[in-house]
Amino acid sequence: MMQQVDAELGVVRAVFEDLGGYGALAQEQGGEGPLVGHLQRTNIQLAAIPVFTRKGLQDTTVNDLLLAANVSRRTFYKYFDNKIEVLEAIYQTAVGLLLSRFAEMQSVAGSPQAWLRSMVARFFDYHLAVGAIIRLMQEEALRADSPLAAHRQRAHEEMARLLAERLDGISKPTETLTYRALLWALESSSLDLLGRAASREEIEEAKRILSDLLIAALCPEQG
Repeated sequence: MMQQVDAELGVVRAVFEDLGGYGALAQEQGGEGPLVGHLQRTNIQLAAIPVFTRKGLQDTTVNDLLLAANVSRRTFYKYFDNKIEVLEAIYQTAVGLLLSRFAEMQSVAGSPQAWLRSMVARFFDYHLAVGAIIRLMQEEALRADSPLAAHRQRAHEEMARLLAERLDGISKPTETLTYRALLWALESSSLDLLGRAASREEIEEAKRILSDLLIAALCPEQG
């Protein structure tokens, strides 16, 4: 259990560093300057990952997060109103990172088919590397009354825009609902694999099948 928690915390720490968050903040000297608040927020979010993973959203309390981050109640409420805002901030960071990677891959993946395959592979690799916290956030984002739902909606819209932009002029115009249906398929597959601790063979098969599905739906004439 401890190894799993350490692995999840390490991956999410890498996420923040990749976005210029934790790594940049670590350079702050003397505890002063405009980045201090960002450092505190990041510290709370990072510390919350293993707590949410271990206890689940329902059973996690603000006090659990205070203890994990080693901050006072006053400091916590300076940056967050409640525990769901902490999870929301983690979700925003995770989604933002994944979308930025997809955008970067557009120009280096070669053909549209290669990009789609690389995108699907990155999606599954990222979700499975981060693990249980991704599953928890995905399930929460599926709830219409959750603050995470709006971020999920915007992520789908951005992903649909990236797909349309990359495939412009390559295939016939695609209905937005088609893009969203394909994204739902990716999400559902990810939840299934995370939920049953799928084998590496099953994961690779899912990558292949979902890649084939996206290519068949979005650029079939290209084969």
